[in-house]
Amino acid sequence: FGTPDDLRNMVNEAHKANLAVIVDQVFNHSANDFNPLWKLILDHPDELERGDEGGLYFSGASPWGNRMATERAEVQNMLIDVCKAMIVEYHVDGFRFDYTHSSTMDHGFMLRLADEVQALKPDVILIAENMPNESDLNRDGFNGYAQWCDEFHDGIKALLREGEFEGMKNDPHVIGDIFYFNKNGFAAHTNNVVNYCESHDENSLSYEVATNPNLNQPSTKDRKSRLGLFGTMVAVGQSMIYSGQEFAVERERNSVLFPWPANLDELGYFQWASRLIRLRRRYPALKLHGYNPIEEGEFEWIAGPWLDGAHGQGRRMVGWRSKPGGNPFDAMVVIMNFENTPVSIDLELGLPGRWVRLASIEAVNDIVPDGTNHAHDETAIATEDGRVIGFIVPDSSGFIYKWESNL
Repeated sequence: FGTPDDLRNMVNEAHKANLAVIVDQVFNHSANDFNPLWKLILDHPDELERGDEGGLYFSGASPWGNRMATERAEVQNMLIDVCKAMIVEYHVDGFRFDYTHSSTMDHGFMLRLADEVQALKPDVILIAENMPNESDLNRDGFNGYAQWCDEFHDGIKALLREGEFEGMKNDPHVIGDIFYFNKNGFAAHTNNVVNYCESHDENSLSYEVATNPNLNQPSTKDRKSRLGLFGTMVAVGQSMIYSGQEFAVERERNSVLFPWPANLDELGYFQWASRLIRLRRRYPALKLHGYNPIEEGEFEWIAGPWLDGAHGQGRRMVGWRSKPGGNPFDAMVVIMNFENTPVSIDLELGLPGRWVRLASIEAVNDIVPDGTNHAHDETAIATEDGRVIGFIVPDSSGFIYKWESNL
């Protein structure tokens, strides 16, 4: 990042572009080469002669190197001061903490850190890579840590590759939990969940789909890659994509470099992805938040394997109505089919009138001013009773519909 002033300038430029800057903090382990903390402070004067290693700042080992002693107050003080310095000196907006599971990092330290940095900066962003996910980092829910949702990642990969993924079965009955912010798992609030299907530690979607020999075809990889990104954008919780995912880069885990496309205007996948992301940013129905949007009357399931035969029984598909507030113009319906065959359902839109198709796996077209879509477009649905009997959801596909007008 250059000099301290270079980093300050980078943060300032990001803020001018309405971008937050989140610093990745690795407080779970440290390498020992050129590490000023290693053996800096020893517990006993004869430790060095005995060959004991580490000293005050270290205790035991982690899978990636020597474990930082985050249970010790002196170590906590130093690491919390590091975060405070980044806020005060560089005006960063938050932190992502590398592998924070209680098996490696002391959670008393994590909760103390949250208290102290939130007192300094109440809107600080706190994200934990905490896998498998644990509920104690939620704090009161809305003010706790957002966690990379391991179950969403593993579940959607299993659905897309049509086979088991890291212990997660290709089971239709996991689908409700992963798209409703893992409420039945660790999360108390939508702020506690970061939904993602690619990261630096994971194979890209197209690479993972290709590990099933029956799916290793360009058109299949493209379609399922789109469905994975689509699902990430519409799932309840916070969305995260990995650099290059918007270009459908195919790569193995830990491969961070890729050729930047020469002309983004000519890259269809990028244009589709960027429009999909803009939908997420624009519409409240695609970013519901709270402790339980179902109880708050903002979310209702309309398709899923636990429902009856007319609404997806036993199938790897899911759908819901999202209706934040009382304005019908905010009402949306999301439907996804992870089966490799089309599925017929009765689509319960809930309101009579004209419903605009904002997005599919192939195309995204918003209404004005962000697009040219309208209530009489050929893809729109007109319904007198808010239902469509025998609606066909194609294989590996998804739709977003928005209520736009009365008939």
